[in-house]
Amino acid sequence: MKHLALIASLTLGAGLALSPVIAPAAFAAEGQKAAAKIGEAAPDFTLKGADGKEYKLADYKGKVVVLEWMNPGCPVCREVCEEGKVGSMMKSCKEMDADVVFLFINSTAATANDPKSSADYLAKNKIEAPALIDGDGKVGHAYGAKTTPHCFVIGKDGKLAYDGAIDDKGSKNYVVDAVKALKEGKTVEPATTKPYGCSVKYARK
Repeated sequence: MKHLALIASLTLGAGLALSPVIAPAAFAAEGQKAAAKIGEAAPDFTLKGADGKEYKLADYKGKVVVLEWMNPGCPVCREVCEEGKVGSMMKSCKEMDADVVFLFINSTAATANDPKSSADYLAKNKIEAPALIDGDGKVGHAYGAKTTPHCFVIGKDGKLAYDGAIDDKGSKNYVVDAVKALKEGKTVEPATTKPYGCSVKYARK
């Protein structure tokens, strides 16, 4: 304390303002809410789809929900769709659990401004799921979505069970494995992986 008082005295004597020390907890309270975490309740949201309908996560309570961040302008996102990885993933998940819900979210500002492009992108690749528009990026930030694609799996209990890449860039599909584990009442392993793809370009505040 004596050392701090001496520093304050010397700093003020030199005509400089001494900034107050703010505890880390203060930053957490004043900053944005932390991104969704494994084992905790998935952030609820309501987003408008490219089809003009409203989609609420709460409406799918009691079902496994898969969220995938997408961007029609991302070459990596296009690749996993055009190569059939996404379609194959959806088919495998539906075979295990017919009630699995898939929601594709676009938080990339440049393409979110054109909802039709997102809908056309999914339709072109024969992906039967709604394209949700997150133009202001609030939902993306709530989940901590970093890339396109970036996948999240929410269990029937509403808790986040998986967060990461769609696959290992090979034959192992993490989303399918997560849905299978949930179906069998097992712990999802791995629960987190590093997502790959183009970074989500959020709207500037």
